[in-house]
Amino acid sequence: MKNSDDTPLVSIVGRPNVGKSSLFNRIIGKRYAVVEEKEGTTRDRIEKPISIKGKNLILVDTGGFFPQPQDEIATLIRKQIEKAVISSDVLLFVCDGEKGLLPLDVDLGRMLRKSNKKIILVINKIDNEKRKENLIDFYELGLGEPFGISALHNLGIKKLLNEIAGLLPRHSESEFENKNPIKIAIVGRPNVGKSSFLNKVLDEERVLVHEKAGTTRDSIDTYFKKDGILFLLIDTAGIRHKRKVKTAVDVYSIMRARDSIDRSDVVLLLTDGVEGITMDDAKIFDYVKTKGKGCVVVVNKWDLVKGIETSRYGEAILKKMPEARKFPVAFVSAKTGRNVLSAFNLVKSVKTNLDLFIDTGTLKRFLKEIMPESVTISKRRSIPKFYYMAEITIFPKEFVIFVNNPGRVTDFHTAFIENRLRERFPLKGVPLKIFYKKPGRKRSA
Repeated sequence: MKNSDDTPLVSIVGRPNVGKSSLFNRIIGKRYAVVEEKEGTTRDRIEKPISIKGKNLILVDTGGFFPQPQDEIATLIRKQIEKAVISSDVLLFVCDGEKGLLPLDVDLGRMLRKSNKKIILVINKIDNEKRKENLIDFYELGLGEPFGISALHNLGIKKLLNEIAGLLPRHSESEFENKNPIKIAIVGRPNVGKSSFLNKVLDEERVLVHEKAGTTRDSIDTYFKKDGILFLLIDTAGIRHKRKVKTAVDVYSIMRARDSIDRSDVVLLLTDGVEGITMDDAKIFDYVKTKGKGCVVVVNKWDLVKGIETSRYGEAILKKMPEARKFPVAFVSAKTGRNVLSAFNLVKSVKTNLDLFIDTGTLKRFLKEIMPESVTISKRRSIPKFYYMAEITIFPKEFVIFVNNPGRVTDFHTAFIENRLRERFPLKGVPLKIFYKKPGRKRSA
């Protein structure tokens, strides 16, 4: 369980002898945990209240992780690690940049991904240019950009502290905050029926858990259970185009709405079926995509639309928002309740797609099969050579592809790769970001 005063916990985890205690000591600024060149030195959890960038937290050092403990002490150490993972707000997953990525790191990474915690991948002992090349291998863990540091030489620590501070919660909003609900932001222009949609969803059989008070210009957080799943619905104030912002209240509403999108997993973008897709709808949609959030486009007030089929209306949506073809579109009436629950249920499938992790071996075979080198480009451009591909973060869903010269990659290559990805894997409703890097050392094709 978390500490009683709700001070955030940041736990350092990793296999034995990667420098967890050295990092613990470096962060707190003095020798507090015992550091030895011997596996298993740290057995009990060591906790120390500290402050980073003005934010109070408890830093936790843990023992070395073994997937299959061989003795009673190792079993107890693993139990302490598991408790730390469950209770923590942020996890620092430390690996050894000198020895490189090992199977034990992969095993622990798999366990940590399932925890749904905020994870910072820290590669220790990166104290020379040659070891920086080893960082490439750690993308395979699917835990985002690796932070190369040296706890011994105080390299990269300041950047790491900034990252930790940025991930710490501002405050604990309710007793349900840490139960990992599916977070849904209901967004759209003013008067498109966001609150009516939310009310219709909540009219169904449910267990209403908690509602955070707010005003019509604020965001209202509502926790509820449906089919045994905990959801957090974030009802937002309407987003308006900047040219329509005339008062400080409107500015505040926009800030709160964007904050709600930032906090969400999946966004329900409500539009007015009578008015059609507007420039403001497209702006909101672009913001959602930029943030890498899952999205369902919901056309409300469909009971008032006469003489047009959903297929034709869908074509009109694509003219204003071409990227919408990659996202589910639902036609509903919040007033009558028509298709509201069907639209809401799309959230679960999009969240499942968001949680999908594609291992590096599968992506490497995929890249070889689709042959992006075959994409037709200008004869004046050199053809890039694609080596391999890895999913570097699950949420937002980001991929890195290593090529001999990233500057040779065109938008045509990226579109080709993304389209093949969506054909091969269940990624409907999920924005994809693809980056290109040059390998740090020579790799075979």
